[in-house]
Amino acid sequence: MTDPFTPDADWQRLPQRYVSARRLDAVVSNVVLTLVVVLIVGFTAGWSWALWAGLAGVAWTVWRVLRAGRWVRAFGYAERDEDLLITSGLWNKRLTAIPYGRMLSVNVESGPIDRAWGLAQVQLVTASMQSAGNIPGLAQADAAQLRDRLIAAGEAQALPL
Repeated sequence: MTDPFTPDADWQRLPQRYVSARRLDAVVSNVVLTLVVVLIVGFTAGWSWALWAGLAGVAWTVWRVLRAGRWVRAFGYAERDEDLLITSGLWNKRLTAIPYGRMLSVNVESGPIDRAWGLAQVQLVTASMQSAGNIPGLAQADAAQLRDRLIAAGEAQALPL
Protein backbone atom coordinates (compact mmCIF):
# COMPACT_ATOMS: atom_id res chain seq x y z
CA MET A 1 0.00 0.00 0.00
CA THR A 2 1.40 3.38 -0.95
CA ASP A 3 1.18 6.50 1.16
CA PRO A 4 -1.72 8.63 -0.20
CA PHE A 5 0.12 11.83 0.71
CA THR A 6 3.28 11.12 -1.28
CA PRO A 7 2.41 9.79 -4.74
CA ASP A 8 5.23 9.14 -7.15
CA ALA A 9 6.30 12.57 -8.38
CA ASP A 10 9.31 14.84 -8.57
CA TRP A 11 8.68 16.73 -5.31
CA GLN A 12 10.03 20.23 -4.89
CA ARG A 13 10.63 21.51 -1.36
CA LEU A 14 10.67 25.06 -0.06
CA PRO A 15 14.05 26.80 0.31
CA GLN A 16 15.70 26.64 3.73
CA ARG A 17 15.74 30.42 4.07
CA TYR A 18 11.93 30.33 4.29
CA VAL A 19 12.38 28.83 7.78
CA SER A 20 14.02 32.08 8.90
CA ALA A 21 11.24 34.15 7.34
CA ARG A 22 8.55 32.06 9.08
CA ARG A 23 10.39 32.34 12.39
CA LEU A 24 10.69 36.11 12.05
CA ASP A 25 7.01 36.35 11.13
CA ALA A 26 6.09 34.25 14.19
CA VAL A 27 8.15 36.44 16.52
CA VAL A 28 6.86 39.74 15.14
CA SER A 29 3.18 38.77 15.03
CA ASN A 30 3.21 36.99 18.39
CA VAL A 31 5.06 39.78 20.20
CA VAL A 32 2.51 42.34 18.99
CA LEU A 33 -0.44 40.08 19.86
CA THR A 34 1.04 39.18 23.26
CA LEU A 35 1.58 42.86 24.15
CA VAL A 36 -2.01 43.71 23.23
CA VAL A 37 -3.39 40.79 25.26
CA VAL A 38 -1.15 41.58 28.26
CA LEU A 39 -2.29 45.21 28.29
CA ILE A 40 -5.97 44.31 27.96
CA VAL A 41 -5.76 41.63 30.67
CA GLY A 42 -3.65 43.89 32.89
CA PHE A 43 -6.13 46.75 32.80
CA THR A 44 -9.24 44.57 33.09
CA ALA A 45 -8.34 41.56 35.26
CA GLY A 46 -5.18 42.67 37.03
CA TRP A 47 -1.46 42.52 36.42
CA SER A 48 -0.97 39.11 38.01
CA TRP A 49 -3.23 37.66 35.30
CA ALA A 50 -1.36 39.74 32.72
CA LEU A 51 1.86 38.01 33.77
CA TRP A 52 0.28 34.61 33.05
CA ALA A 53 -1.01 35.86 29.70
CA GLY A 54 2.50 37.10 28.87
CA LEU A 55 4.04 33.75 29.79
CA ALA A 56 1.48 31.95 27.63
CA GLY A 57 2.32 34.30 24.74
CA VAL A 58 6.04 33.64 25.13
CA ALA A 59 5.44 29.86 25.23
CA TRP A 60 3.30 30.04 22.08
CA THR A 61 5.97 32.12 20.32
CA VAL A 62 8.68 29.61 21.22
CA TRP A 63 6.46 26.77 19.98
CA ARG A 64 5.86 28.49 16.62
CA VAL A 65 9.56 29.31 16.19
CA LEU A 66 10.60 25.72 16.89
CA ARG A 67 7.85 24.28 14.68
CA ALA A 68 8.65 26.48 11.67
CA GLY A 69 11.44 24.22 10.43
CA ARG A 70 9.28 21.09 10.52
CA TRP A 71 6.41 22.90 8.81
CA VAL A 72 8.64 24.04 5.94
CA ARG A 73 10.14 20.54 5.53
CA ALA A 74 6.62 19.03 5.41
CA PHE A 75 5.54 21.29 2.54
CA GLY A 76 6.09 20.21 -1.05
CA TYR A 77 4.73 20.57 -4.56
CA ALA A 78 5.09 18.58 -7.74
CA GLU A 79 4.35 19.54 -11.33
CA ARG A 80 2.99 16.57 -13.24
CA ASP A 81 1.73 16.27 -16.82
CA GLU A 82 -1.95 16.84 -15.99
CA ASP A 83 -1.95 18.52 -12.57
CA LEU A 84 -0.08 20.23 -9.77
CA LEU A 85 0.20 18.43 -6.43
CA ILE A 86 0.61 20.31 -3.16
CA THR A 87 1.21 18.52 0.13
CA SER A 88 1.47 20.07 3.57
CA GLY A 89 0.73 19.57 7.22
CA LEU A 90 2.36 18.20 10.33
CA TRP A 91 -0.59 16.84 12.30
CA ASN A 92 -3.27 16.98 9.64
CA LYS A 93 -1.62 16.06 6.36
CA ARG A 94 -3.19 17.36 3.18
CA LEU A 95 -2.66 16.56 -0.48
CA THR A 96 -4.30 18.76 -3.10
CA ALA A 97 -4.29 17.93 -6.81
CA ILE A 98 -5.10 20.89 -9.05
CA PRO A 99 -5.72 20.04 -12.72
CA TYR A 100 -4.08 22.62 -14.97
CA GLY A 101 -7.23 22.93 -17.06
CA ARG A 102 -9.25 24.02 -14.00
CA MET A 103 -7.01 26.92 -12.98
CA LEU A 104 -8.61 30.34 -13.40
CA SER A 105 -5.62 32.48 -12.46
CA VAL A 106 -2.15 32.31 -10.95
CA ASN A 107 -1.10 35.11 -8.57
CA VAL A 108 2.34 35.95 -7.18
CA GLU A 109 2.43 37.86 -3.89
CA SER A 110 5.16 39.00 -1.52
CA GLY A 111 4.66 40.64 1.86
CA PRO A 112 7.21 42.83 3.65
CA ILE A 113 8.96 39.98 5.50
CA ASP A 114 9.02 37.81 2.37
CA ARG A 115 10.44 40.70 0.31
CA ALA A 116 13.20 41.22 2.89
CA TRP A 117 14.25 37.59 2.35
CA GLY A 118 13.72 37.70 -1.45
CA LEU A 119 10.73 35.35 -1.27
CA ALA A 120 7.27 35.25 -2.82
CA GLN A 121 4.23 32.97 -2.83
CA VAL A 122 2.28 31.58 -5.75
CA GLN A 123 -1.50 31.36 -5.34
CA LEU A 124 -3.64 29.26 -7.66
CA VAL A 125 -7.26 30.26 -8.06
CA THR A 126 -9.79 27.67 -9.20
CA ALA A 127 -13.58 27.62 -9.34
CA SER A 128 -13.61 25.57 -6.14
CA MET A 129 -12.33 26.88 -2.82
CA GLN A 130 -11.39 23.32 -1.85
CA SER A 131 -8.96 22.94 -4.73
CA ALA A 132 -7.30 26.36 -4.60
CA GLY A 133 -3.62 26.20 -3.77
CA ASN A 134 -0.87 28.27 -2.25
CA ILE A 135 2.88 27.68 -2.52
CA PRO A 136 4.69 30.00 -0.09
CA GLY A 137 8.37 30.76 0.41
CA LEU A 138 9.69 30.48 -3.14
CA ALA A 139 12.56 32.62 -4.34
CA GLN A 140 11.08 35.50 -6.33
CA ALA A 141 12.65 34.32 -9.60
CA ASP A 142 11.43 30.75 -8.99
CA ALA A 143 7.93 32.04 -8.23
CA ALA A 144 7.85 33.97 -11.51
CA GLN A 145 9.07 30.93 -13.46
CA LEU A 146 6.51 28.66 -11.76
CA ARG A 147 3.76 31.18 -12.53
CA ASP A 148 4.73 31.20 -16.21
CA ARG A 149 4.89 27.37 -16.40
CA LEU A 150 1.49 27.03 -14.71
CA ILE A 151 -0.12 29.59 -17.00
CA ALA A 152 1.31 27.83 -20.07
CA ALA A 153 0.12 24.42 -18.80
CA GLY A 154 -3.31 25.85 -17.99
CA GLU A 155 -3.68 27.40 -21.44
CA ALA A 156 -2.59 24.16 -23.10
CA GLN A 157 -5.17 22.12 -21.17
CA ALA A 158 -7.99 24.66 -20.87
CA LEU A 159 -11.47 23.43 -21.57
CA PRO A 160 -12.77 24.67 -24.92
CA LEU A 161 -15.50 27.30 -24.77
